[in-house]
Amino acid sequence: MRVCVVRHSTAVDPYEASSDETRWLTAAGRERARQVAALLGERLQPTHVFTSPLVRAVQTSEILATALGHAGHVQAAPALGPEGGTTAQALGVLDDLPRNARVLLVSHEPRVRILAGQLTGLDRIPSFRTGAVCAVDWRDPEGRFAFWIDPTSLKVVETLDDVFG
Repeated sequence: MRVCVVRHSTAVDPYEASSDETRWLTAAGRERARQVAALLGERLQPTHVFTSPLVRAVQTSEILATALGHAGHVQAAPALGPEGGTTAQALGVLDDLPRNARVLLVSHEPRVRILAGQLTGLDRIPSFRTGAVCAVDWRDPEGRFAFWIDPTSLKVVETLDDVFG
């Protein structure tokens, strides 16, 4: 199973929204999500898309799903939210998926870093910039880092050493 852990794209400042839950993507954040999707599309056609229920994550997942030609639903998973529960609960969305599934998990920092660490078994995962993607080839209970998409340089990085820079 290939799992791509994605941090939502750039959202408006907290003072512009009535609450953290309702923060939406900026125009630049929407464009960045489309640019990341263009890079991701060369490597992944998702069969499943799960997202935090917060607006900025839902918007990011919808942009990615549309750009990647995902015909299924974007499924909100409360456990992917910033206060949604344990790592095991967040990764529970993978439990009943087929081994050949290709999955997007859209969430928030620091949860994305924790999820990527759990899936890869690595102790050290870099911070995710908004829009960053960490792809993992995962077979429960082990995974292997596959690639990273840096949303700032819009480059696909094949080794974690290069991610750490």
